[in-house]
Amino acid sequence: MSTTNVQVKAEKTWSANVFSSSIFVWLLLVAYLALVKLVILPLFPPIAIAAVAAIFSWDIILIAGFIGSVGLWIADRTGFMPALDPRVSNRQRYLIPVLIGGAIGTLASLLDFVTKGTEFIAENMGVASFNTDYPLSLFIYTSGTVIIEAIFRLFLFPVLLWLISYVILKKRWLEQTFWVLILLFSFLEPLGQLSGQMTPKVMENFGQFFVTMFLPMLLTNYPMGVVQAYLFRKYGFLASFMVRMGYYIIWHIVYGSLIFPLIG
Repeated sequence: MSTTNVQVKAEKTWSANVFSSSIFVWLLLVAYLALVKLVILPLFPPIAIAAVAAIFSWDIILIAGFIGSVGLWIADRTGFMPALDPRVSNRQRYLIPVLIGGAIGTLASLLDFVTKGTEFIAENMGVASFNTDYPLSLFIYTSGTVIIEAIFRLFLFPVLLWLISYVILKKRWLEQTFWVLILLFSFLEPLGQLSGQMTPKVMENFGQFFVTMFLPMLLTNYPMGVVQAYLFRKYGFLASFMVRMGYYIIWHIVYGSLIFPLIG
């Protein structure tokens, strides 16, 4: 059975359900994010990195929870595989995605070890590290993934696909439209992260920033975004989520929290 036929069957099967497995799993993840804010964060000093601290404001959590729910509700009706669909194996949903993310995280870490881009960013932004300290990083990056996924995948791709292919094109060129969306909008996340690092002091050394941070970020995060969007549609949003988790485990926790403080 082709991917398109599976997705059409998934759409027909789940179109009548208001509260699908995707919504259920998503609300559990949002609840975990809220639990980290309420229980874990008060046990540690305030987060030093402003961009990371902002993720854990109640406004952001509520907005992310809402738009993620809307995106997944539309995803169930536009051919995205539901989160816990029995036709998807645990190998497809968890193991392969987390290994892909871990491989990309390893590549990103090796590139940074050579270019020292995050060391340059930390020095110019006036912080000790680009990363939060261990063991808080375990909770920050496993729960903060919820916000990133809501903004850059769960809402963005289903809503744009529905608007363009279902509303404007009347269900024509569905897969072609989705691939155009993937290739274009997978740039948003790495560019958004890079823009947050472009402080006046960093921009005084733009050449160094471009070589040590801009190019490595695009080289790793853009293809990761493409893979995540593809797996979201084919195997459900948990597959996309696990790519991000594998990446964060290596990039932020193993390298950023444990190795970087030693070599930096």
